[in-house]
Amino acid sequence: MCNKVLALIGLISFPMAVIGQETGYRATYKVDGAVISEENRSNVSLENVEMNSSVVYATNGVNLILTRMRMNKTAGASTDDDYRKTGHNAAFLVDGGSKVTLEYSDVNSHVLHADGITVVGNGTELDVVEGNVTCSRSESAAVNAVGGGKAKFEKTVVNTYSSQNPSFLAGPGGVIEVNQISGQNSGQASPMFFSQGDITAQNCRMSSSKWSMGSVDGGKMTLTNNTLKSGGVSGFLLYGPKDRSENGELNLNKNTLTVGDGPLFLVTNTSAAISMEGNKITYGSKDLMIVCSDDWGVKGKNGGDAVLTVGKQALKGNIKVDSISSLQLNLNKGAKLTGHINDAENRCAKVKVVIGAGSKWTAKGDNYITSIKFEQPLQKGLKQLKGKHVIYYDPADPDNKALEGKEYKTGGGVLRPLK
Repeated sequence: MCNKVLALIGLISFPMAVIGQETGYRATYKVDGAVISEENRSNVSLENVEMNSSVVYATNGVNLILTRMRMNKTAGASTDDDYRKTGHNAAFLVDGGSKVTLEYSDVNSHVLHADGITVVGNGTELDVVEGNVTCSRSESAAVNAVGGGKAKFEKTVVNTYSSQNPSFLAGPGGVIEVNQISGQNSGQASPMFFSQGDITAQNCRMSSSKWSMGSVDGGKMTLTNNTLKSGGVSGFLLYGPKDRSENGELNLNKNTLTVGDGPLFLVTNTSAAISMEGNKITYGSKDLMIVCSDDWGVKGKNGGDAVLTVGKQALKGNIKVDSISSLQLNLNKGAKLTGHINDAENRCAKVKVVIGAGSKWTAKGDNYITSIKFEQPLQKGLKQLKGKHVIYYDPADPDNKALEGKEYKTGGGVLRPLK
């Protein structure tokens, strides 16, 4: 897996119309809160074909309600390399502390470098109810929130069709909350959720045929009670610069997850914490988790550092951690892991395992870990290790002090010091 990863009424088109003064970016329909504080509009279809211009632009603290609108961005790719940070060229752009509600409406982008909806800036908020968002060209997120912008979506259909087309992108400082979303992504490097900020999703039914369900690049992602399916790379990809102050965070609760290709988790060139409880998971790969170096970062320094905490959850599959990566695996009460952790090739990898009361690890073959700690007394803890196995541990590691460098019989195999 490592080194294989490296992504109403009829249409009315009319000239630039501005409510308010000519400030900021251009749009077919622009509402400027510096001149008009509130505006309602409904049952209009708008199109934009100009470069570096939006269909609808709400700015300068305006309060705007749009109902049964249709926005089409059909031409005019952006020449602005920072279009994701600014929202420049998005079909629908909201910034400057504006408060916008979009109801029963369609937003369509068919242009390179033109996100469907972008919400930018502290205090800027967008609520979308029962709409449709579609992006068909590459490098265009359906929804983008960044720089303190907050976007909330409910009962909305979101589809993307090309490469680098995430459904929901929370850039640095962006917040996205979604509920009852459906849709699919069909392009390479097009996850359903991509977080450098904060994404919360619940009760969604979505798929990504060629990429991950979620990509976490130093952000936070919390998924609850969703039905999600991925078709490539991994179920979840966690990566990004290690020198960033924020570590990635992924929380999975009561989801139904189907992984068509790759491990459930792939962690590389980042530090990340993953927690999970009550999920139903199926995947074709034999690997549950891979923590490794890959194509991102500086060679020799681009391993992953992960913490995986498992609650009331059954997991099957192998865990692989390469020599410049690390993993702490916490099996809390109700956790059941069936799988192999590292072979002799990666015996130098730093892998720490904590076996909580009421948890179980069923292993096969030879396993190589750095340390193992039991929350229960040693003899009870050893019985929580099932399967025909040899688990090697490092007797010099301080976390193994209670083992005294000895060999022990477990609930089906042997716990043995590595010499």
